[in-house]
Amino acid sequence: MDFKQLEAFQKVVEKMSYSEAAKALYVSQPTISVRLQSLQDELEVTLLKSNGRKVELTFTGSIFLEYVNNIMNLKEEALKTINKTKGLSFNNLHISTTSIGTYIIPHISTAFQKSQPGVRLSFSFSNATSSIKQLFEKKTDLVLSPASLKNDKLSSEIVGHDTLVLVASTNHPLAKKNDFIDFNELKKHQFIIREEGSDTRNHFKIWCETYNFHPRDIIEMDQSEAIKIAVSNNLGVAVMSKFIIENDSRSNQFRILNVKGMPIHRPIQVFMLADQKDNLLKQSFIRFLKEELAN
Repeated sequence: MDFKQLEAFQKVVEKMSYSEAAKALYVSQPTISVRLQSLQDELEVTLLKSNGRKVELTFTGSIFLEYVNNIMNLKEEALKTINKTKGLSFNNLHISTTSIGTYIIPHISTAFQKSQPGVRLSFSFSNATSSIKQLFEKKTDLVLSPASLKNDKLSSEIVGHDTLVLVASTNHPLAKKNDFIDFNELKKHQFIIREEGSDTRNHFKIWCETYNFHPRDIIEMDQSEAIKIAVSNNLGVAVMSKFIIENDSRSNQFRILNVKGMPIHRPIQVFMLADQKDNLLKQSFIRFLKEELAN
């Protein structure tokens, strides 16, 4: 049994005529007859019978037709999917990510490119606001960020979770306190914060407003790595991603402080333009991200 036999059977039933089926399939009428006869011989049943000039289904033929229709529909779906995936072998995928991606991307990109050797990955690192702007300007394909954003033109998918914590160097005076640290005590110390547009900065601002806390001394830095170095050198305290700290080789240099309103939980998300949410390459990359962050 092959697709040509099934196609001939399906078309004869549709046209109720051998000759019309032959025209529709661009073959001769004898070819249609041979295909149908060989199909019936193989099944050892009669699928069609002639009633004058018309062709009619037998009872067995009507049952068989349902299966044939399902088989031919599955064939079409399979061909469409295969045609879509042909383009995956020579595609580029650009991902914009915030600082959290520094600790995710190297592992996931290696695994992903092994499964898709024809795909070329490229990355850029920025804050959440700038990364989303690049997405709207179509300068990037995906954004990996812990930002929370609602926009009808964007599609987002949660791939993992992160928490923000207040940290200090293990040599910092606050690191010796095991109980909750009150805000009056916190005000005595310098805060190192991210730049405007950073999701961490946004959460820090909300935290300050919620608890009516206003740090006296602030240093602003635009890189998490620079903030980690500053904190480890005892220049101040900072709100940082626990994920970033735990994945840093110098994690033993930091102490998480007990303060009201901390930790702050946030999802790690992938953003893309809404009209691209069914793109197979992008969905494949998202699947790898989920698997990586689940381990």
